[in-house]
Amino acid sequence: MLLRFPPIPPPISDPTFLTSPTATFAKHKIETQAGKRTVFLTEHTVVFVLEGTKFLHLPERTITVAPHSVVLVKKGIYAMAEYIVEGLTYEALMIFLSAKTVKTMAWNLPAGQPAEQGEDPFVILPSNEWLDGFKQQYRNYFGKIMAGLEDLLTLKQEELLLLLLASDGREKIISFLRSANRQEPEDLEYIVRTYLFQPITLTELAGLSNRSLASFKRDFQRLYGCSPKLWINRQRLAHAQLLLHNTHQQVAEIAFACGFESVSHFIRIFRKEYGLTPQAMRTEKAIL
Repeated sequence: MLLRFPPIPPPISDPTFLTSPTATFAKHKIETQAGKRTVFLTEHTVVFVLEGTKFLHLPERTITVAPHSVVLVKKGIYAMAEYIVEGLTYEALMIFLSAKTVKTMAWNLPAGQPAEQGEDPFVILPSNEWLDGFKQQYRNYFGKIMAGLEDLLTLKQEELLLLLLASDGREKIISFLRSANRQEPEDLEYIVRTYLFQPITLTELAGLSNRSLASFKRDFQRLYGCSPKLWINRQRLAHAQLLLHNTHQQVAEIAFACGFESVSHFIRIFRKEYGLTPQAMRTEKAIL
């Protein structure tokens, strides 16, 4: 299951989220058991760990975030895990940065070289007394009802970025903000193949590639010679067929591994493509 942070629409009734009627600003996460999950950060996010340790798994490395550090992560899909000492809890703040705030801060940066594609999708820094004070104060906003909260929390996003820019990692933060504010389209083929087996929508894929949905569909058609939906489904079904023939995974497990959130939908389009249900194809292969 792919977890989206922040979720849409804002989860107004969930006290672990800090929300307004139109936006989600933060998540206060508390766990008593270690776990690993796949998370889609739909906004650039700052993570403060208050207790325990978080692991951010990237394709070629794993990043460790502890209470003495802070990490700024670009929007995208990541495998995340928590380490919890027996008898204790894991506690963290995830503060979501709106695109408008990131753009405003990037515009106000001193002139410099534009960011290049392919930079690390994160910045990890040691915390300091100002950032420690910020996260402790910010935690107090959860569960509070007050006039002007949305405007206040928008200002807190800007305050947080200013504190990060005032830290020893200023140059890294500047580079991150410039990269996060890139307007040029990302490499479409890289984006599509990176997220091929993740259950995300075409609109979300377009956003990850810095394109409108219309531009994404047009560029995709030019690159692959067919519509995104048709090509992606064919790639997923071909991978599903490979898993059916070479693993003992259940049909539902294969559906989820190939990016389908609905098993019934997977079975339906599989039969349309191959003339057999997944289970029938597996059985036929075993007989042969």
